[in-house]
Amino acid sequence: MALRDRSRRQFLQTTALAAGGLLGALEGSNGYLNAQNTEATLLPSHIADINGNHRLGPRDQALARAGLFAERGFNLRPLPGFDYRADVFGEGVISQRAVDSVSYTLESFGAVDPEGIPTRRRPITIAWHYGWYNVLDRPAGTQTVGFKGGDYCSWDPNVETTFNEQKNEFGISVDALSWIPVRANQSLESNYVKGFLKATNVSSRHVALLYESTLALPVTGGRINLLDPTIPFLLQQDFERMARFWTQVRDETGARIFRLDGRPVLFIFGSHSWGRLPLSTAETIAFQTNINNARESFAAVFGEYPYIVGEEMVLSSMGTFAEDRALRTRSFDAVYIYHHASNLKPISLSGIDATLFITEDYAQNQLNLLQTTYEALQNIRNRYTGKRILIIPNIAPGFAKPGLPTLMIDREQYGDFMKLVQGFHYTSYIEKEWIAVLGTPELPAPVYILGSWNEEFEGHAVFPSSFNQSLEVDTQHGFDLPMAIKEAFGWNHYAIRSINP
Repeated sequence: MALRDRSRRQFLQTTALAAGGLLGALEGSNGYLNAQNTEATLLPSHIADINGNHRLGPRDQALARAGLFAERGFNLRPLPGFDYRADVFGEGVISQRAVDSVSYTLESFGAVDPEGIPTRRRPITIAWHYGWYNVLDRPAGTQTVGFKGGDYCSWDPNVETTFNEQKNEFGISVDALSWIPVRANQSLESNYVKGFLKATNVSSRHVALLYESTLALPVTGGRINLLDPTIPFLLQQDFERMARFWTQVRDETGARIFRLDGRPVLFIFGSHSWGRLPLSTAETIAFQTNINNARESFAAVFGEYPYIVGEEMVLSSMGTFAEDRALRTRSFDAVYIYHHASNLKPISLSGIDATLFITEDYAQNQLNLLQTTYEALQNIRNRYTGKRILIIPNIAPGFAKPGLPTLMIDREQYGDFMKLVQGFHYTSYIEKEWIAVLGTPELPAPVYILGSWNEEFEGHAVFPSSFNQSLEVDTQHGFDLPMAIKEAFGWNHYAIRSINP
């Protein structure tokens, strides 16, 4: 099933053309427009760059031809002889259409020189990665994680090695490691040290942190009371400990720190809950003081200030940027939303159908939310750097949190949704507001969040797809969602080269 109210190709093309003209449709939208009288498809340049050298040329064509008709299979690792780089449509086979599409794209871009021509930089894709799985047998209904063939423990470096192989194959650039202090979870950080950071291929991965503030800090009535006398100490301590963990990652492992504006990227989960509403003057001062001290504590240990991404995106396409969000956002370098379905209303209160689908109306609403956020942030600047606030869209798959409507998904819908948001975000935002610094350390490439790699509880786990509670039909034996990511973004070129130019 595609976006249901209009033909799949027509919907993607029409939206891309409206957002930014023909170039946006061909290159920015990932719309995969079909060539006239042929099955070949014009691909985005970074996807046709299948050898990942940031150049489009005859070497890519030769690599595609060499892999023709090879099949992946649906085991954890591809069958021998399958070069996943050439599987540009995420089909699990190097089809004639894939080979012809690479050739057609080279011809369309005029990439005949043996050295090739520079491509648009591949988008940066981020997935949450959790490390709190310590036992194989967990009660039904609790957070767990499926591994194709069974459950796994986060301290297992062999599983993490396999996961890294798959994230590189399917196009996930950055692992945002969920971080909780020892006082709230004694084993999480040590699990990363024993498992993820001991993976034999950890040097192929870029790493960010996801600070679980609502688990780390005292919460009352769903909000964090900034006047609680324990908050300043706990927040400063947490930032210091995250800096120590990141120093260990940087100095003692092969993992690479993900940076924007040259600084290590730190996502905050639940920052929108910081402060009781309406914010008092005292809480406003407390927030700014706490962030100041937390940043200084981090820099004293790591030697650099963090690049902080707050969870502050606008949730209503009809609303305005609330005063409390604007105040907090000035202390952040970028904003995101944990999941694009986060504004779904509880079933018990709304009386709406418990099952939703990513229809054209749903997708259009997400574009409206992005547009509202673009407009709301135009005049807001970071109070430390004076720079504009970067918007990082979330294009996770479905949503299946208990007590809320389930947002169902399938492979085709997810692929269409990712391409649609990519095209809109690039032509409506990146080209208009960030093009002057695109490709520099400030913004090496557009950034997108793809949901969770390995946490199924809210229904947006990517792999194995059959474990995701919101996946409507499993057609690729657990690979539906990562295959869709592969089609929308290409394989993770950043496994072999730096994200920063």
